[in-house]
Amino acid sequence: MARNLINLESVSKQYGVAPILDSVSLGVSESERVGVVGRNGGGKSTLMKIIAGVDTPDEGRVTRSSWAKVGYLNQSDSAPAATTVRDLIIGSKKTHEWASDAGVREILRGLFGGYSSEILDRPYSSLSGGEKRRVGIAGLLIEPLDLVLLDEPTNHLDVEGVAWLAHHLRKRRELAVVVITHDRWFLDEIADKTWEVIGGKVEEYEGGYSAYVLAKAERARQQASEDARR
Repeated sequence: MARNLINLESVSKQYGVAPILDSVSLGVSESERVGVVGRNGGGKSTLMKIIAGVDTPDEGRVTRSSWAKVGYLNQSDSAPAATTVRDLIIGSKKTHEWASDAGVREILRGLFGGYSSEILDRPYSSLSGGEKRRVGIAGLLIEPLDLVLLDEPTNHLDVEGVAWLAHHLRKRRELAVVVITHDRWFLDEIADKTWEVIGGKVEEYEGGYSAYVLAKAERARQQASEDARR
């Protein structure tokens, strides 16, 4: 049985007059794959930040399993001056430590085409938007995490990069994933559950984006039928 990683209980968050999240309760368990959809400014990123622990709710409770290792990719690609690609992905690990790891080599090949010094020693500030996004993704994927939270990971990625990321996540079935993206193909490829953030609430649907669209239409049809009988 899959263990629970994170739970939100009656979580609310408000900016200005209207609540952006209103008494939301949900959870994420091991190996779950969740796609998060909803209109821009509707609360998707706020929900993700609360799950990640970088923001706190105004009301409600967030509980995290003490053993769970969680990584978070936000929409901001930034790093201190003089930072290199190596600093952000490999850190202080010696070459023999990471180069002997087939998983690390696969990630570097998939996202950067290799792991030469020419690639790893590039200044982060010299990278394009897509390259910076790849650095952030690689830094998460090489860590031994239980859950990755990805806020728009496909932004600035080319078609090959998006396809590689989807393939990699599908292979790592032990890894739980919560992802916000406007890429419908990507959601269909990796998500087995969809959360729609709407009107301060989170509506849950089984399956990826296509299944969500069909299920939402069916719910609307049933609601219209019930309203007509009243």
